[in-house]
Amino acid sequence: MRQHQLSRVRRYPFYPRSKLTVMDSPSHPLEDTSVRASDPGSEPRTFDPATYREFRYDGYTIATGSDTVTSTFSLVGEDTVRFTETIELPGLIRDEGAAEPVMRLLALASGLSYYKAAAPPSIRVSFGLTDHERDFLTHLIRGGLGEYAYRNDLPHALTPLIEAEQRASLRQPQLVDADAPPLIGVGGGKDSIVSIEACKRLGSTPVLFSVNQYPAITRCVDVAQCPYVSARRLIDPTLFEINRLGAYNGHVPVTAINSLIGVLTSHALGLGPTVFSNEASANDGNLNWRGFDINHQWSKSLAFEDLLRDCLEAANDGPPPYFSLLRGLNELQIAHRFSRLTQYFRSFTSCNKAFRLDQTLRRSHWCCQCPKCLFVYLVLAAWLPRDTMVDIFGQDILGDPSHEQEYAEILGLEGHKPFECVGEATEARAALRLAALRPQWQSSACVQALLPRIGVDTEPDQGLGADTSNIPAAYLAALASLS
Repeated sequence: MRQHQLSRVRRYPFYPRSKLTVMDSPSHPLEDTSVRASDPGSEPRTFDPATYREFRYDGYTIATGSDTVTSTFSLVGEDTVRFTETIELPGLIRDEGAAEPVMRLLALASGLSYYKAAAPPSIRVSFGLTDHERDFLTHLIRGGLGEYAYRNDLPHALTPLIEAEQRASLRQPQLVDADAPPLIGVGGGKDSIVSIEACKRLGSTPVLFSVNQYPAITRCVDVAQCPYVSARRLIDPTLFEINRLGAYNGHVPVTAINSLIGVLTSHALGLGPTVFSNEASANDGNLNWRGFDINHQWSKSLAFEDLLRDCLEAANDGPPPYFSLLRGLNELQIAHRFSRLTQYFRSFTSCNKAFRLDQTLRRSHWCCQCPKCLFVYLVLAAWLPRDTMVDIFGQDILGDPSHEQEYAEILGLEGHKPFECVGEATEARAALRLAALRPQWQSSACVQALLPRIGVDTEPDQGLGADTSNIPAAYLAALASLS
C-alpha cells in the first residue's frame, strides 16, 4: 500500500550538519543502524525459529511531502511477531509515483534483516511482485544471505518459496536529473574518499551522504569540504529482543539497503545519480558451499549493481540513477590513488570497530587486529613509506609476527578469504611484493615470513579492469584525471 498525501513539494536546501543525523551490519561504515526505544513489557518470553512457517511482507508507506517511509513485516507462526522499520530522509519525497518503485525494492531488501531471524520455508509478499521485483528478491536472498546461511548451516534459507500475486510494471516519471550534482555515499574509508575527490572535478559540487553519523565519517567530511546529508534507518527493537532469545542472526546485504536509501535521498533533494565506491575486488567471493558461491561483499558486486540498475530502468524513465564509480579498479589500484591524498591521512579509517553501536566499545581510528586493518595496511604499504604508515596506524602491523596467520589467509595461502571487505589474494600478493621493493619494509617480520611463499605472480594491471559500462563518460574522465 502507499499512503496518498497531497501537499506542496518542498525542495530542501542542504542542511547544516548540526541538523543532520545519518546504515545494519557493523562490517562497513555505511552499514550501521539506529534502534528506536523499545516498548516496556513488549519483549517476547521465548523465541524458537522452528515454530515459524512464513515470513510476510505486509506493506509500506510513502507519501509526497513526507520525509519518512516505513515498511512492515511479520514472522507468522503460533506466536506471530510483527515489525515496523522506519527510514528518516534528509528531505521530502517530491513525487510518490516516481519514488514508489524504489520504496518497493527498499522494503524487499530491508525485510531480510527480519526474515533471517527464523528463515521460514515460505515468503509471502502481500503487495505483489513484478517480474523484475521477484528476480531482485530471489537473487538478493541467494547472494546477500550466503554468509549468514553458511555460518548458521541453513542452506534452505537461500531458497524459500516466494508467493506473491503477479503485478504489472507501471512506467513512472524520471526519478532524478542525471545532470544534477551527484550524491556520494561516504563511509570514512579510502574508497569513498577517492570517489569524492574524483567527483569534485566534475564542475559541480557533489553532496556527501551516509546513513547515521559517526566521527570517522564526519572527520572525512570536514576534510572534503562538501555539503553533507544523512538519513536514519530505525530497526524495530523487537528484532534485537528476539535475537537475545535465540533467533538466527548474521550478515545481511546492507549495502543493497543503503544504496536504495541513497537513491530515495537523491530524489528527495533534487540531486543526480547516487554514486557508491564498490570496487572490482568485491566480485571475488570467499568460498563455495553446498553449491552456493558465498561472497561477504555480494551486495557490493557488479552482479548486484546490474540487478538493481535493471529494476530501476524497468520502472522509471531516464538512465538508472545508481552506479559505482570505482567498479573498474581493484583495491591495490584504489590504494595507489589514495596514497596521493595526504590531506586525509589523519582522518580516514576503514576499521569496523570505529562504527560499533555501543559507544563504550567504539574505537576512534584503527584496531590494527582485524582483517580489514591488516589488508588496508598491506595495500597502502605498497605505495607509502614505513614512517608514514606508522604515523597513520600507530604501529607497524607488518612488523608484528603475530599477524602471520591472518596475512596467510589474506594472501590465499591458507584457509579461505576472510569474511570481510578485503580484496583478492592476487592483489594482496602484488602489494606484498611492491612493499618488499622498499628497503624499509624488507626487515618487517610478516614480509620476511610470507614473501618466499607467494611466488612471482604477475602484478595486477593498473588500468581499468572490470566492466565500467555503467559509469557515465564524464565520471570516468573525472576518475581518470585522479590517476
